[in-house]
Amino acid sequence: MASLAEASLRPELLSLAADFIWRCGPDLRIEDAAPLDVACDEAVIRLLRGARLDRLAQRTLYPAQGEAFGSLLDRQAPIRDIALSFANKDGGVINFTLTGDVDHRGDGGFDGYFGVGKVWTGRPFDEQHRGELVELLERAEANRGREMRLREEADVLLASLRALIQPAPLADKCAELFGLFARLLRFDEALVVRRRTRDELSAVVATDPQLMGMQWPVGDVINAALMGEALVVQDLSATREWNDFPEVVRARFRTALVAPLTIGNEAAMLVALHGTPGHFEPGQLALMQRLSLIATQAFEVDEQKNILINTAKLATLGELMTVIAHEISQPLSVIAMAVKNAKLALEALNGRNETVGPAEHTIVISKLDRIHDQALRAGEIVSAIRTLAHPDRRTVGLKPVSAVEIMDNIRNLTEGSLRNRGIKLTCVAPTYGRALKANPVSLQQVFLNLVVNARDAITEACRVRGEATRGEIRLTVLDDGISDRMAVEVADTGGGIPQDVMNRIFDAFFTLKEIGHGSGLGLAICRTLMTDMGGTINARNEPAGAVFRLEIPVYLEDSTATR
Repeated sequence: MASLAEASLRPELLSLAADFIWRCGPDLRIEDAAPLDVACDEAVIRLLRGARLDRLAQRTLYPAQGEAFGSLLDRQAPIRDIALSFANKDGGVINFTLTGDVDHRGDGGFDGYFGVGKVWTGRPFDEQHRGELVELLERAEANRGREMRLREEADVLLASLRALIQPAPLADKCAELFGLFARLLRFDEALVVRRRTRDELSAVVATDPQLMGMQWPVGDVINAALMGEALVVQDLSATREWNDFPEVVRARFRTALVAPLTIGNEAAMLVALHGTPGHFEPGQLALMQRLSLIATQAFEVDEQKNILINTAKLATLGELMTVIAHEISQPLSVIAMAVKNAKLALEALNGRNETVGPAEHTIVISKLDRIHDQALRAGEIVSAIRTLAHPDRRTVGLKPVSAVEIMDNIRNLTEGSLRNRGIKLTCVAPTYGRALKANPVSLQQVFLNLVVNARDAITEACRVRGEATRGEIRLTVLDDGISDRMAVEVADTGGGIPQDVMNRIFDAFFTLKEIGHGSGLGLAICRTLMTDMGGTINARNEPAGAVFRLEIPVYLEDSTATR
């Protein structure tokens, strides 16, 4: 490899007016650079020493210069008057040209470059060029900031879509969506306001529990939103409905970002609140409308889920109507017979003009007791049906629930019909069991679906074997008294689930039943209901048949971790 001295003595380089000389190895790293003129800018020498020529091509202020330089280096071609410009740390610009020849090894192979350079003087970077450079740098900075904002928006939108498709309660989905968009909108609190009655609008979802159920007064804001208009309210205190707001709003918030959304077929609105007047900008309306669109999708998914749940519930009730009619008619028949016998006994006594003796009194009392018991049984069956079909508002949401009470309801609904089919229903629970944190209606629907499926599996297995229907369904509560979850297993003797479809049984519209005998929604709805309650459901096969295991959070008085 040529030394700097040898490079400087080459005639083709000596003919050039140069300020410095340089040399690089085959890896294009400049191994040495030295000034030829005492007036040479030392910043150029410092920049070159140890630098790689291909990296310099990437760092130049003008891309066209870098591309031309890089092309020459790729071809290992001679370099002639390549003009380069670099921003210095103090805001100045370093300008120089490079000229160089290829250095060859003894075998003719590439051994790097050697050459000279010239520092620019005069007017190449006068004030006009400096102004253009500053403008380019400012534009690049603005583009970089815009790119970062767009990238963050894309990340938030992608995360929002992921949250939208995850199986979770609506309140949890909205909380996650609000948390994601808070990174972009920088609001203090957010809420969804929808119409409850003709003249009442209230918050149905809110990031702050204190705002849940808050009534939003009718006025300028609500009128605009319900007409489909998104708006920035720079100062809430300037609106005509300001004095009608609850104290919690007037004390904490002064500005709002509002976008319309649709829940079912009703107009509603999404509101972001902040305590500083003028905090929101009109440019943020587009982001708010995106959040509103995603929130609308979340509500629509929840509405569709509720429709599916109600469809499955009605299908189950419809299937049980014959069984229910039998279950109710049986105690009513017993009541009618007991009343008739008691009446006959009393009439016989009156015919003989005898008073009621101890024996006759005992008979009448026993008949009346039987009437009372059977009437209670009929009432329990009707109550279980009413709870499943029309849940009371008090049963909505998660609350302490007794697994034993749910099992008793299932027994009242199904035990008689199962017994008539030759199927035994067994319920096993500890004497003392902790309360579950669940929705009682949802949990009863899950139990009922699993028992009905187990009944059908046993019936089909016996039919295939050519035997009379007989089997057992066992409900077992498993509580170790320590963990924060309790398990309930529903086992049957129906032969089990084919292993090749085990991973599909919770998919919507998948069923092993014959066409016309199953909607394929039962287990999918069970999984959705369990997820909404913070629980899980899975299945496995035992030698006798399938076992479905439910894991449900235990109700803890001071627990916020358990859903």
